[in-house]
Amino acid sequence: MVSKKINISNKTMAYNGALTGVAAVFTYSFAVMIYAIIRSSITICNIMPNGERSSILLANGFSIAYSVAIFSLLMALPSCGAGAIAAIIFKKMLLYFNPNFVYTKAIIIGWVIAFGMLMIIYLLLYFLLKNWMTFNYIETFSFWFLLPAVIFFGVCIIGCSKLNKALNK
Repeated sequence: MVSKKINISNKTMAYNGALTGVAAVFTYSFAVMIYAIIRSSITICNIMPNGERSSILLANGFSIAYSVAIFSLLMALPSCGAGAIAAIIFKKMLLYFNPNFVYTKAIIIGWVIAFGMLMIIYLLLYFLLKNWMTFNYIETFSFWFLLPAVIFFGVCIIGCSKLNKALNK
């Protein structure tokens, strides 16, 4: 069977990377929103008497959902750019370092690119948040960097392996 390698344009790569970046932001934001609503609702239920809590719970859920939605839209803009850049880098690196489209090599390339981009993002956040972006403040570090980094690594490795497969067709 002869394989015919397809050519995917940089514009298509940037578009797909941007969409993936936005999807990752909304996925993380949804998880954070659910966690915050459940945690605050449990606190409200423990503090307030039965007859008074229904309207407070509704207002609590709405205010958290609204805040997370606005923040997600704001964070989607830089994630859109980062996703587009990462996708183009994936394509260039796969074509340069993996011309035979070996699956394990594609995963390693995805891991290295994800690690490099996460270090750049960490330095940016560290310069913005200073000492709050250290292990001394693990909650802040986890919320702003560690948990999104897990999603980013997963998306990068899966995306790079799927791109490797698409380029090999």
